Amino acid sequence: MMSYFNVLASIYLSKTLIRHRKDNKSDQGFTLLELLISGIIVGILSTLAIPAYVATVDKFHYAEAKIQMSCVKRELEVFRMERGYFPDDVNPNRVPVGIECFMRRETNLTPYDSLYDYENWSTNGACVIKITFFGKDKRRNSSVNATSRSFHQQAGFYNDRERDRDSDDLYLSLGLQPSEVCEQ
Repeated sequence: MMSYFNVLASIYLSKTLIRHRKDNKSDQGFTLLELLISGIIVGILSTLAIPAYVATVDKFHYAEAKIQMSCVKRELEVFRMERGYFPDDVNPNRVPVGIECFMRRETNLTPYDSLYDYENWSTNGACVIKITFFGKDKRRNSSVNATSRSFHQQAGFYNDRERDRDSDDLYLSLGLQPSEVCEQ
């Protein structure tokens, strides 16, 4: 009886060793087909995820620009309350007199390393006070600039994507102001 058991045990052990050797060969790596399929899946997922990621990053940068522009707006209003007028118009990336939280490109704190522009123009016996963020392309969109003097007379944030699809500028208008507060 013992010999019968020994024979069965040796047959079983030899078959498991053979089976184990065969299994080891297939576990040594991935087949080319498996690698191709996983590469295709990763490619499809990345084509879906990357545009969503870029859009989220863009929203973050424009939200940061709104925060910085709101800070400048508060300081402009304080300047007006203290002195009775708004600072004179300045060139892009120049800090208006008396404004401290105006971010310049050189500070590397502006979103996209772009520019801000404080504007103060007279129009029809009044003035428009506006802060412009040049956006991702770091330049003012010329088609918007040509008509913007009659636009943004109400206070608030604006973008001109309805009028110009390529525009990425963001505006914060303080609205139409009486002429006596326009400039000193």
